[in-house]
Amino acid sequence: MKLNHINFPNAAGEKRLAYWSAGSPDSERALVCVHGLMRHSRDFDEIALALSDTHYVVCPDLPGRGLSDWFDDPAEYDPQRYIEVLLPLLQRLQGKQIDWVGTSLGGLLGMALAAQPKSPISRLVINDIGPELPIEALQRIANYVDAPEFDSLAEVELYLRQHYTSFQGLTDSQWARLASYGSRVKPEGGYQLHYDPKISNNTQAAAQAPEAIKLWDLWHAIEQPCLLVHGLESDLLTHEIRQRMQDTRPGMVCLELPGLGHAPPLMTEPEVDAIVSFLRSWDA
Repeated sequence: MKLNHINFPNAAGEKRLAYWSAGSPDSERALVCVHGLMRHSRDFDEIALALSDTHYVVCPDLPGRGLSDWFDDPAEYDPQRYIEVLLPLLQRLQGKQIDWVGTSLGGLLGMALAAQPKSPISRLVINDIGPELPIEALQRIANYVDAPEFDSLAEVELYLRQHYTSFQGLTDSQWARLASYGSRVKPEGGYQLHYDPKISNNTQAAAQAPEAIKLWDLWHAIEQPCLLVHGLESDLLTHEIRQRMQDTRPGMVCLELPGLGHAPPLMTEPEVDAIVSFLRSWDA
């Protein structure tokens, strides 16, 4: 994996977006992998390496996460603003067939881009999110964001293991990677998780809505082949929402993951193999 940077416009001057890449930039195909609300680019190492022989894979840190700059105004942590920030990166991929893998928030951004007229997205993998967002799940996610401090990386890793209960089946080396990249050293010593705690402000506001957020018109505008990854214990992608998605898109492929809640890690061999198979099945 190679670390890269690109600038994006900001009211107070340009800021920097970090992204990791794998594969050849000359490849005719590209894969963009975008993480969830509190996650980061290195969640996709396994997918990136598995597809690096056929795709130029780019995995950005959204603003406020990982090695990307933070927004000055927390109100900018908004899906539409994220899409604006990603456009310069997508423009670098012009002329390529672009596939998209998105977890939770990243899946929502993928749906928004795929629904656009003349969308650059060719194929879409959506990890545990749909076009309806239950308020109860948003409240849980919004309240989940905190700013714990740790004395060591071992403490960071223990915290992640205890809190990311859907990340089942990971190896010790994978947990160590997530702890290392998912934390930063504080100036006075010790560690913090590698995100701006204010990334959840807009989610907290959305969680105060009187009913679920519904984006079905967006879903109906998507024509690209889709793979939906569903943690069967998820409170964000409920069985009812998933069934309605399938009813309106009978050709949609669904990967069911029993015993997992929101959101599956996409790092285990069965998950990676299913995504690789889907993205390559359209070659035939």
